[in-house]
Formats: sequence, structure tokens, C-alpha cells
Amino acid sequence: MASVRIRCLNPLRELQARGYPVERFDPRRRDRYAAVIFSKRYDDVAYAEARRLRARGAHVVLDLCDNHFHNPDNLAVLRAAAAQLRRMADEADVLVASTEAMADALRAEVGPGRQVTVIGDAVETTVEGVSGPPWSRWWARRRLRDLVSRLEWDAARTPLVWFGSHGGPSGDHGMGDLESVRPVIESLGGEHPVSLTVISNSAEKYDRLIRPWSVPTHYLQWNADTFLAALRLHRIAVLPIRESPFTRCKTNNRLVTALAAGVAVVATGIPSYRPFADCCALDDWLGGLRRYILDAEKRRRDVTAGQRLVERDWVVPVIADQWQRLFDGLRQTA
Repeated sequence: MASVRIRCLNPLRELQARGYPVERFDPRRRDRYAAVIFSKRYDDVAYAEARRLRARGAHVVLDLCDNHFHNPDNLAVLRAAAAQLRRMADEADVLVASTEAMADALRAEVGPGRQVTVIGDAVETTVEGVSGPPWSRWWARRRLRDLVSRLEWDAARTPLVWFGSHGGPSGDHGMGDLESVRPVIESLGGEHPVSLTVISNSAEKYDRLIRPWSVPTHYLQWNADTFLAALRLHRIAVLPIRESPFTRCKTNNRLVTALAAGVAVVATGIPSYRPFADCCALDDWLGGLRRYILDAEKRRRDVTAGQRLVERDWVVPVIADQWQRLFDGLRQTA
């Protein structure tokens, strides 16, 4: 899962490289810990462990990067998860959220008096911490070569790309978001030749939702070895988002990933995307796509400006600094 790499493994590696005393949780060493972070872990096992740690004098930190309180269809499994999450939040000494919107949602559920620290996602310029069998890596590289061939064969078309998880239990986010901009992209395809690549984790959903479009489309299964190389083959990332209490809390991860890879962005302006309004097109689908297709220099300037923002605020060392400041305070009071 992206959140495991981005919010756990990548900052962990950076802090360990600095010599900071942090590691993946080992229950055999629980008596040595000043603090333990539970990142999106709040089930019965995690809750029991949190209570043991607090009884030994360690701080418990709950880190949340998705609004797991959101349950528009009133699903029993999500009601149970939300109850467990509130219980875990009550047990935690410190609450961490990935965005200001996520912090607001957390306070609304656990009480406005609780302090919530906001620590964002660091951009991935390499995908580490993911391994698969040799045959899967070979197959992924072969599929990437196929995509390269298709895009080169149709080089007159401007290659657009969408990437992300196909969706989740709430059903109001994921690949289905592309349906909201289908009329724009298909209409634009009548003016300027375009194609759309989907990089995701459900070929079945792509076949059902995207393949019938009137513009040429391609599908690539997400793979750690090929994702960033595939992303860089494209000129414009389209990131439509149906706004809901869940999606409003999302981080800027996909936007900064595209910019860091040299790909311009046209997107829905959720709160975490707003700081990039001057270097991408937000909530301007037809105009934004037209400008980036017709004006390569505008596209290049915006990507360069976006990359400067990413380098200043959203790289792993900067985000690791924020975690280290939090940890320093916890170590002093454990």
C-alpha cells in the first residue's frame, strides 16, 4: 500500500540513515520504546498493544491518512471500523493527520479539544520497500515495453494519464472518478488527438468503465518496478476527484508524484492541491487541457515551478524532519 511506504517505510529509512533511534515495531523490544506509532492500525490487536505500551510508560501515537469515519452507504463493516478508530483515538496520547482536512475530520469525531499534528506525505521519486517474484517483475517490464510501443506508434496523440487505486468500500472515489471528465476528454479528442493511459490495480474495472471511451485508451497494472517509468511517458496527468468527506481529506501525493516525474497536472481542487494552484490547472478541465496540449512552453514552466515547490516542502528529508521534531518531544516526556 502506498501509505505504508510513504508514511512509514520512507521516513523510517531517512531517520535511520541519520542515526536516529527508530525502528519497525518489535514486540520483543516493547519495554525499550519511548513511543510507538500506529499508522492506520486500530483493530483489536492494535488496541490491546497500545494499552500494554501505555501501561509501561510509552507514548501511543495514532497516525491517520484516510477518513475511515466516512460511511455514506452505512456499511456495517465501516461502522465497526469507525467505532474501533474512535476507541483507539481515545487511547492515543498524540494524534497525527496527513492533511489539515483530515485533522478537522478527526477532531469532529474525537472532540474539538484534542490537538492534532499535521504531517504530510513525502513524494516518492523511487518506489522502495516493495518486492515481488522474478516472474512478476519480468511480466511488468514486458507490459511497460508494450505500452511504450503503443504510445510511440500513435505519437501524434498527446498522451494523458490517470493513476491510482481503483477504489474502496465507500465506492465514491477511484477509477470511477474519470467518468466525470469523460465528456470533456472525448470532446477534446475531436479537436486534438489524445490518448488516455490508466495505471491502476483493476483491469476488470478499466474494461468496464474506460475501454468503451471514444478516444484510444491503454491499461497498465501498477507495479513498483515500472510505475514511475510509465508515468514519465506521458505529458499530462488528469486527476478528477468526486468531492466527499473522504476525498477532501486526501493528501497531495498523486499531484506531487506527477510533477516530480515531469508531468503537468489538470485536477480537481481538493484542499491539499490548492497550494499548487499557480503551477497546475485546478477545476478548469477543458481550458486547462487545451492550454497544456497547445502550449508546450506553458506546460514546461508549470512543471518546473511545481517541482520547486515539491523540492522545498515535500521531499522525504523535509517530512522526516517533521516526524523527528515530534519524536524528540515524545522522548523527552516518556
